[in-house]
Amino acid sequence: MKILFLVNMEDIGFEEPLGVLYLSALCKHEGHQVYVSENKFSRLEHMIKEIKPDLLAVSILTPSFPHLFDTIQSVKKKYDIPVLVGGPHATFFPEIINKPEIDYLIAGEGELALAEFLARISSGLSVDGLQNVAVKHSGKEVLKNGVRPLIKNLDDIRFPDRELFKDYEQFYGADVRSVMTSRGCIYMCSYCYNHRYQEIYKGLGERFRVRSVDNVVEECEELKHRYRARMIHFFDDIFPFKEEWIEEFADKYSKKVALPFFTNTSFNLCSEHYVKNLSRAGCKTLFIGVETGNERLRERVLLRKMSNAMMIQRSELLHKYDIKIYTQNLLGIPFGSLDMDIETLRLNISLKADFAMAYLCQPYPKTGIEKMAKEAHLLDENFVLSRSFYYSTPLKIADKKYVERLRVIFPIVVNFPILLRIVRLLLKVPPLPLQVLNNLLHGYKILTVVLRYRMSPAVFIKNIKLFVLRRTNALFHSDITVR
Repeated sequence: MKILFLVNMEDIGFEEPLGVLYLSALCKHEGHQVYVSENKFSRLEHMIKEIKPDLLAVSILTPSFPHLFDTIQSVKKKYDIPVLVGGPHATFFPEIINKPEIDYLIAGEGELALAEFLARISSGLSVDGLQNVAVKHSGKEVLKNGVRPLIKNLDDIRFPDRELFKDYEQFYGADVRSVMTSRGCIYMCSYCYNHRYQEIYKGLGERFRVRSVDNVVEECEELKHRYRARMIHFFDDIFPFKEEWIEEFADKYSKKVALPFFTNTSFNLCSEHYVKNLSRAGCKTLFIGVETGNERLRERVLLRKMSNAMMIQRSELLHKYDIKIYTQNLLGIPFGSLDMDIETLRLNISLKADFAMAYLCQPYPKTGIEKMAKEAHLLDENFVLSRSFYYSTPLKIADKKYVERLRVIFPIVVNFPILLRIVRLLLKVPPLPLQVLNNLLHGYKILTVVLRYRMSPAVFIKNIKLFVLRRTNALFHSDITVR
């Protein structure tokens, strides 16, 4: 079969879309021909005419569903191509299978389901009865066959197909390449879909699974020698933390790969043993969620049990081992206030964060925080979800205009703490010039805090331009919403 993947580039930024690359590797192993197109109809139509695909496969995130669905509708009006959807949105909202333009839907972990699905389709057999496959149905239970168990041994999965994007220089020729060492998350935050994923897979496997160190190192060696990677981004929700694993990883990665890397973790996990071994392996930066500076709000609303004192103590450890701190913060949280958001600003200054990113809280459907917000009448029943968590939120919060402006100046004030004295005055400044400054600072910090490897001046300037252009384009298209 000829399979054409449709990818929304705005969802992935500068990162390789690992989910699609894993599925492409599987499809090619099963003997299928695989192609990819970005979500531009002119480009997609050109490829449809050229390769005449047997299947259009679309991986969907919730914020991008309307835009991808518009493209699917345009395709269906002109071409008789079966459409298969998957990804997070299909997993948590499988009822979209009842839209006439969507022919098939695979929910949850896709590799094994996709292999069986393609085998049946290519042989002209029915897919009724397949686990993970949603069928058109008049009721709500569209996943009538449930889902199969999670893949137990992640080493059995083929490495991502990096060749799929060989025509896209921003991925194929990138200095920084993405790798996942694990699947799943150990936390159940109210603003995330992870709790829904656990409900779907209850009793069907461990919620946090980790590849062997040897398997991870082998993939990184391939990226270094075949694709000339100069830095690795471990794209895990939480980087593996068990003592034996992290010690073995530090030993083998530092000897066989020896590339700098950055990844995600939590302050809870940052014991000295963990931080020391991350540093020994070559970790340069950690992305860490602070969420809010108000402990009561963090624990009771976000379901994150961490004290500010513990965060400050763990941040000192990270500074001791020369690991940069890139914090992630939520503003406009239900039951919060502008004063609480300024507490978050102060905490980031106390942490001496190397860069502090602030987002506006988004009540994604079927999450705990959406339920709480609706019960407190902080959301309309049929609310419109913002496309971007940078520029707006549908939540009915006090001082909304100033909370949205605080997001703009947040990293600026953390970087220049003396501005904390006049933060309320800065909230009265029109946001556009400050947003431009925010973009410039963010671009500079990405290149100096996150991408800590040697790059030529030309590459440095090129990356700054690309980043600022992307953020500026997003600013002027921020009114597009999810319906």
